[in-house]
Amino acid sequence: MEHESRVRAGEQRFTRPEGAWVDPPAWRVATAFARRPPAFLVIGAQRAATTSLYRLLTSHPGVLPALRKEVHYFDFQHAKSRHWYLAHFPLRTVSGLTGEASPYYMVHPLAPERAKRMNPRMKLIAILRDPVDRALSQYHREVRLGFEPLTFVEAVDAEPERLAADQHRLLEPPHYYSHNHHHYSYLDRGRYGHHLGRWLEHFPRQQLHVVRMESLFEDPETVIGRTLAFLGLQPADGRFRLPHDNRAPPYQALSPTLRARLTKHFEADQAKLDGLLGKL
Repeated sequence: MEHESRVRAGEQRFTRPEGAWVDPPAWRVATAFARRPPAFLVIGAQRAATTSLYRLLTSHPGVLPALRKEVHYFDFQHAKSRHWYLAHFPLRTVSGLTGEASPYYMVHPLAPERAKRMNPRMKLIAILRDPVDRALSQYHREVRLGFEPLTFVEAVDAEPERLAADQHRLLEPPHYYSHNHHHYSYLDRGRYGHHLGRWLEHFPRQQLHVVRMESLFEDPETVIGRTLAFLGLQPADGRFRLPHDNRAPPYQALSPTLRARLTKHFEADQAKLDGLLGKL
């Protein structure tokens, strides 16, 4: 009973995405017709250095940042107008590519179709992390934000039940928001083969560029150079440097037994990912 009450407490605390969403200023919406639509999306994964990747990309003179990194138009905000979305991007009179980075796009089942309707030639960038490390990092984020009352093991064990009720409802366009799927999908978000496979049902493989977070921290210059080449850009002068290496967790490491159990959990999906993309 205590465990169940803590699960319910976490689920009922919020019913919408955290924080007050700030709409773009009205003058930007009014000039949406004159704005440059995004040429690329960073679609995730969450807790895999999407912010670092986006900052490095937008430090290039040929890449223009959006009004905010995470616009969430193809998941949470799709009930808003196309003009609302375009208001987040620069005017066409400014030269360069633009794009945004919303990590929930990778796992939202309606995001690929919505993005294709916006631009079937959209270039997609995914950055992946060891799925066990990613799950643990997300868990500690949810604890810090006050959403997660369970231990990590309890949360992983509770995930199937937490997600079951909402899996089909995510397909109810355009307004349904699942708190549980957003905050408690620790293992589901690491099913990269499954989620990227869904994106590749809507976009050709050559429009998807995939990198590993571990490679970004080991050799940022090479990773960013290849990503810029994917976008059709030449590397700029100077070196790309990450502000810090955030791979080292500020929390207790998993026991070997639990890590082995979770690694086993992802084996089939990792094989599917390799089949889709080859070894990364």
